[in-house]
Amino acid sequence: MDEDYVARCAALALLLEVSASPKPGNVDRHHDFADTKYEHFLASAVAAYPVFRAAAQEGAKWAEEGRKCHIGKLIRAAVEESMRWQSGGNTHFGSFMLLIPLAAAAGASEGISRLKANACEIMQRTTVEDAIELYKAFPKARVRVRSVEQLDVLDPRSQDEIRRRGLTLYDILRISADYDAISRELTGGFELTFKYAEVIREGTRQAGLNAAIVRAYLEMLSTEPDTFVATKFGEAAAVEVSKRARGVLARGCNDEELRRFDEELLRAKINPGATADITAAAIFVALLGGLRV
Repeated sequence: MDEDYVARCAALALLLEVSASPKPGNVDRHHDFADTKYEHFLASAVAAYPVFRAAAQEGAKWAEEGRKCHIGKLIRAAVEESMRWQSGGNTHFGSFMLLIPLAAAAGASEGISRLKANACEIMQRTTVEDAIELYKAFPKARVRVRSVEQLDVLDPRSQDEIRRRGLTLYDILRISADYDAISRELTGGFELTFKYAEVIREGTRQAGLNAAIVRAYLEMLSTEPDTFVATKFGEAAAVEVSKRARGVLARGCNDEELRRFDEELLRAKINPGATADITAAAIFVALLGGLRV
């Protein structure tokens, strides 16, 4: 696919995800967080455009010439561009982790049919340097992460250990896949991304794009306890949020109950960020496949 087409789809996916409303617990066009606001997300999405374009170009070279896709370096570049253009902190770290390899896969693909397979192969071929570059990106984005005993992203000694053990980015993400949804997507075949891309495509035909995005987000949240919520508030809180989402869906997903659910999460400062990141990736795949606003 053409690199400009891929980059437009990626930037637009981020813009559509943050604009969808009501999306319980997260920033949208109707409300901000105290330090991270709607306009910070807009700026971040636009700032990352050239990095998405570069990822698609690298994917094309990977397909044509067998060159490496520098996934870790590109994720770090996206984070740096985002932080250059806005002061709201971490807006899109998880989304960048998903969209960069998907953009590279799109650049390597003539159409949508090979996208998933190419994305999986690109991730499986990541290198030790990709892992190091990702570790360098974490402190720049000020990401909240789960405390772990080994290979802590905030411990500089971890990078030496990664080199010593020869761990690739794929290897690192497999370690964290048990407790992190983004890692699970990247090493498990992007299953939720492609599943909910179809939910969004079908939902848009039936009820319009905003309703389709909100529905996909809520359905994912109802079945997949959000790992970002679990990191901040514990597993029990994440499970309770999923249970609450199932109840909203079971009762018809009406606007009034959605707003109440949104207000509850906002009061508790619970934001299902991993669910939002995967939703953005799903929108990207849907756009690549021809979905239009």
